[in-house]
Amino acid sequence: MTIREIALLIDGEVIGDENIHITSVAKIEEAKSGEISFVANPHYEKFLEATAASAVIVNRSADLSKHSKLPALIKVGDAYASFVIVLQKMNPQPELVLPGIHPTALIPPSTTIGKNCAIGPYVVFGERCSVGNNTKIFPGTIIGNSVRIGNDCLIYGNVTIREACFLGNRVIIQSGTVIGADGFGFVPKKDGSYMKIPQLGIVVLEDDVEIQANTCIDRATMGETRIKRGTKIDNLVQIAHNVVVGEDTVIAGTAGVAGSTKIGNRVMIGGNAAVTGHITVADRVNIAGHSGVTRSLEEGKTYFGYPAKEAGRGRRIEGALRQLPELLWTIRDLEERIKKLEEQIASVKK
Repeated sequence: MTIREIALLIDGEVIGDENIHITSVAKIEEAKSGEISFVANPHYEKFLEATAASAVIVNRSADLSKHSKLPALIKVGDAYASFVIVLQKMNPQPELVLPGIHPTALIPPSTTIGKNCAIGPYVVFGERCSVGNNTKIFPGTIIGNSVRIGNDCLIYGNVTIREACFLGNRVIIQSGTVIGADGFGFVPKKDGSYMKIPQLGIVVLEDDVEIQANTCIDRATMGETRIKRGTKIDNLVQIAHNVVVGEDTVIAGTAGVAGSTKIGNRVMIGGNAAVTGHITVADRVNIAGHSGVTRSLEEGKTYFGYPAKEAGRGRRIEGALRQLPELLWTIRDLEERIKKLEEQIASVKK
């Protein structure tokens, strides 16, 4: 593609030679002639003069007047998003599973498969399942009875989708993930043992949800565990029974959400954060990594720490904690002075 063709693809304005041919993409500090890169963070503008890239995608708002030597530029509204479009265009995904149904796949007569699907080797379906059009299911996946899968889904190898769960359209599930395992429900008995609570509900993944590798989303005790439209969940995340996660929320790796908690829309949960059960996290909340959420959180605020505190208050507490050693010495000094004053007063009274 030429720089001009790329600019048309991402609605960009070219500064420089628009006829240069681009063959691949690269990081700006490693790019070579014939490659295109991007700068979205001002921290990386320092590489603009030294890069060997033939073209760089930059934000229209970027102030580049201080640079004397620049490659060809494509100015856009959002450099990062535009670079992702170019990356996808120049690096189309290969067909990792062939169209059609592999002869080793086990599909009972009661299960229906849509048009243009690809079902890989050793995929096992239960009874009464349905799969929409253009969906791809990779080798070794197990799908329980009465599971419904929408159109244009991508389910990688060794995924397990338990009975009666529902997947919308364009859902992506990475390898090793388990959808619809039993929730962690047990009743303690008088003898110290535990009685299992039947887990009778399902999991619903709405349209455009993506679940990364080795994540577990438990089925509801009754009703639904629901992940709403557009939400993205990273590797090794635990979502417990009856949790509801709102639209366009992102949850980073090794985070955990306990049972019956409600997560709002456009929430961001950092890696290794823990959210307790039976609370509500309102819309547009940001939870920093390693935080422990023990109570409901208010809309649009940022929280961090354990227990998680609103960012402004949390910073004040952290600042006070750093001063504790000096404050202890001050308190001890004041105690000594007060003691001496009391002794002096006592001696005067005598």
